[in-house]
Amino acid sequence: MPNLMLTNYCNYHCPYCFGMDMMAPKKQRSTMTRETFTGIIDWLEREPFDRVIHLMGGEPTLHPDIEWIVDYLLERDLHITIFSNMATKQAVSLAEKISFLPIYWVANVNNPAKWTPAQRDNIEHALKAAGKRASLTFNIIPEEPNELWALDLIERFDLDRNIKVGFVLPTLTSSNMALKDTEYGIVAQRVVDLVKAGEYMDVSIKYECGVPYCSFTDEQLGYLWRHNSKISSGCQSRLDITPEGEVMYCLPLATAGLRHYTEFKSYPECRTWFENRFRPYRMLGNRIECADCMLNNPIACNGACLAKNMIGANNVQIVDK
Repeated sequence: MPNLMLTNYCNYHCPYCFGMDMMAPKKQRSTMTRETFTGIIDWLEREPFDRVIHLMGGEPTLHPDIEWIVDYLLERDLHITIFSNMATKQAVSLAEKISFLPIYWVANVNNPAKWTPAQRDNIEHALKAAGKRASLTFNIIPEEPNELWALDLIERFDLDRNIKVGFVLPTLTSSNMALKDTEYGIVAQRVVDLVKAGEYMDVSIKYECGVPYCSFTDEQLGYLWRHNSKISSGCQSRLDITPEGEVMYCLPLATAGLRHYTEFKSYPECRTWFENRFRPYRMLGNRIECADCMLNNPIACNGACLAKNMIGANNVQIVDK
């Protein structure tokens, strides 16, 4: 099911943010209204679905009605995952209030060396309240020394022992900081190093979409497979819905088309429309070797993030039908 962007603003201004094209200050600051929110939930329930709702932003805990939203979803027997940087006072308050409820947090954190004292205080209190109901996710930045701090956070706050790592996806407009081609191998080795360091803590690694298999050597892939951190790639995105109710395939491809959810009878119909829209570009790949690679398909591997591949294909133009 979709990611609901409750806000399009954030307390952070990360240069690698792949939602940059849809966020303030590029876009006018906005917050999802109760009317839009309940309308989207009614729309989703027109067809059977997994009953999982992802709350995100921007930073979702900055939404003034975040507690009402959580209560509303619980009353409708929906399962909630909140994607948050955990660095707001509201995140601390909410995490403490719902600590006894089956609500899951995905904590999108940066290296603690970059935290301000206020951010550190909020993040540590929020993680302590969330505990095992929170897992870490972050982008690996080649310039930073390592990611061992993540293992420390897991141990200190007894977090979920699954970490999800990203390879810094580009936006279609190339407006954010993203990995250079020469940096994929560097990040791949850092993933392996993290898995090795977490081996005796029973920590496993999962992956954001857009991670090409060829970033890793055969030896590295084998090591990850043996240590319960087998790489998965492909591009099967949940749709993102903005505070105004506009649907996009994913944030990196936000500028390649938006449709209001009311234009479709149901979420499956909307998803089919977007899949058909991007199907012609699925097999582009990012390297010449993609042409005869057996993994080159949307489920296994696109060769990289679809937005990255489309940036490299200068003759590609999205045309509305």
